Amino acid sequence: MPLITLDGVGYRYPEAERPALVDVSAAVEPGQVILLRGPSGSGKSTLLRCLNGLVPHSTGGEFGGRVIACGLDTRTHAPRELGARIGFVFQHPDAQFVLDDVEAELAFGMENLGLPGPLMRKRVEEVIDQVGINHLRRRRIDTLSGGERQRVAIAAALAVHPQALVLDEPTSQLDPQAAEDVLQVVMRLVAELGMTTVIAEHRVERIAPFVDRIWTLDAGVLKDQDPRAALAEGGARPPVVDLALRAGWTPIPLGLRDARAYAQRLPKPPPYPPPQAGEGISGKSICRVEGLEYRYNGVPAVRGLSLSLRRGQITALMGRNGSGKTTLLKLIAGLLRPQRGTVYADARAAYVPQDADALLFSATVDDELRGQPPEAAAPFQRWLHRYPRDLSSGERQQLAIAVVAAQADILLLDEPTRGLDPLVKKALSDFLRIRAAAGAAIVIATHDVEWAARTADRILLMAEGEIYADGPPGAVLSDSLVFATQISKLVGGGWLLPEQVPL
Repeated sequence: MPLITLDGVGYRYPEAERPALVDVSAAVEPGQVILLRGPSGSGKSTLLRCLNGLVPHSTGGEFGGRVIACGLDTRTHAPRELGARIGFVFQHPDAQFVLDDVEAELAFGMENLGLPGPLMRKRVEEVIDQVGINHLRRRRIDTLSGGERQRVAIAAALAVHPQALVLDEPTSQLDPQAAEDVLQVVMRLVAELGMTTVIAEHRVERIAPFVDRIWTLDAGVLKDQDPRAALAEGGARPPVVDLALRAGWTPIPLGLRDARAYAQRLPKPPPYPPPQAGEGISGKSICRVEGLEYRYNGVPAVRGLSLSLRRGQITALMGRNGSGKTTLLKLIAGLLRPQRGTVYADARAAYVPQDADALLFSATVDDELRGQPPEAAAPFQRWLHRYPRDLSSGERQQLAIAVVAAQADILLLDEPTRGLDPLVKKALSDFLRIRAAAGAAIVIATHDVEWAARTADRILLMAEGEIYADGPPGAVLSDSLVFATQISKLVGGGWLLPEQVPL
């Protein structure tokens, strides 16, 4: 018997012109892992929120059909009851934290259920070991990194002993290693506890080998498929699948382990020379950073950093969470004042933060875009009447970039691909190339290795407030143990992308 059943589910937000979900029917069997994917704004978060009753109980709107989750009808049971059976982890974990420290947050859900103290203590100890966060138990949540917060959010969801776990893009804000750590926690729960899991993700290469079914949403319409059939059709998929389809490999490998047998037939990749400082830099200098230092409460975030940015160049700034990337962007933008060192800029700089809402203030998308050139406003024609903060996370990110980017000569973007589907990411790449060709210097802090390899002219790797590698993507990424593309991990050498591999 299915653990979760969706039967003809339809939903329209209040005052929305079009439904967010259209006649969605699917089932999740106990112990299954479901990958939910789809374009930005396709209804993924809405569908996930139907599983625990947040839609429609907390949103209003028009709801039709039925969702039966763990034996409860979401129309007649409150989210509080459903939350004890469906553990939910939001895309932004801070949205679900209530208390200040880790142990108190882990106990909060159980306190709401009225569980006795000894049982709560037992469960807290167990979930700390399950998720591997014993070293964090006495920390304040505001001192945790992005990956640590995601693990605490998962632990808090597990503490009430749910029958299923629902995760909304849990790795979208994490560096590659932190993302790997979080997904390993999830997969261990699946393997050891048989935890039924529904996970929405755009960067599917890490999870594709482990899923039982793939749900693809497009304009609110759901397609439920076998993983290989779904990935062969298109949409967000691992680069090894793109290579497999080009090469005619069957069955299609879903991950690196399955692909290695096929990769032995490929020609040997050319070696790539080690990166040299400043290699690949061209164009006139537009910004120069010398001896830059900045500390938060005495803790170094940027240390003695020197850097030159040039017109016409797209630079990807990469590094683990907390390495100083955002601080460096803010220093270049003038939002922070250097405590030592100097930033020389010959043009106007614009900064787009991770939280796009910080730049959106108007009543409609049309108002936000007023005064922008036609090419900047063109992608948003169907949204012009919408309230900007009613858009999906990825759509808000697109809009914020359009609002500030068209007139800036130094464009600084912090995680701009978070929440974006492959087609929108390609459109963003094309837009950035147009701005670079017009003479802009672009710096992008990103954890999206695949997108950076495809988009950037130059890669900077940062750690402990310092830049430790600088060069073109092939030189910097090809021999990295962490910041390597999936194709580079498969074949080695200088090939980073599926289309670069000769067949």
